[in-house]
Amino acid sequence: MIEIHRPARSLEHTKVIAHDLAAVLRPGDLVKLVGEMGAGKTTFVRMLVESFGIDQSAVSSPTFVIMNMYDRGEGRPPIAHMDCYRLGDESELDALGWDQIIDSGAIILIEWPDRIASVLPNDTLTVAIDHVDEHARYFAFSIPDSWTDRAGFDAIRPRPETTCPTTGAKVPSDSLTWPFASEQARMADLNAWFDEKHSISRPIEQADIEQGD
Repeated sequence: MIEIHRPARSLEHTKVIAHDLAAVLRPGDLVKLVGEMGAGKTTFVRMLVESFGIDQSAVSSPTFVIMNMYDRGEGRPPIAHMDCYRLGDESELDALGWDQIIDSGAIILIEWPDRIASVLPNDTLTVAIDHVDEHARYFAFSIPDSWTDRAGFDAIRPRPETTCPTTGAKVPSDSLTWPFASEQARMADLNAWFDEKHSISRPIEQADIEQGD
């Protein structure tokens, strides 16, 4: 397993981390969310699901219903969000249609995964969330080695300090507009693409398209 650590100083930083993780996830992935009560597991799920084009307001904690399903549309596999805290044991998964969920290719996000540990494969992603203060969190990712071949995998790694390609200013690793110095610099770079001042240095490959999905 690959261990990656990402601190988040604010909800905005947590959203960036959720978006980075979404770029790595693929249909059929199972994500174990670990943390104490109040660590922010459901909040992280809301931000993660939003990265797939689903309104955060549609996401609610499944503590009492055990599982919520979110439709991604366009024939894409759904996202299943489970809270196993109230499950007695793994046998109760049958009533939830566990086998059908697995077969659907859904991305499965599981809070309190220890309740059903015996049915979960070993090569799954674990996201451990530690509560630092009201808005700050610390994320520890345990990622299967096989994921390193995925397009976009480096998105989940901590970002290095860099230089803004538009202004030349130094950009801290935790900047919300990384690798740009500001939102204005990001928009200036985008306009350069529209004005054909930038060009693609190589042909677009299938892996690039998959990363966009």
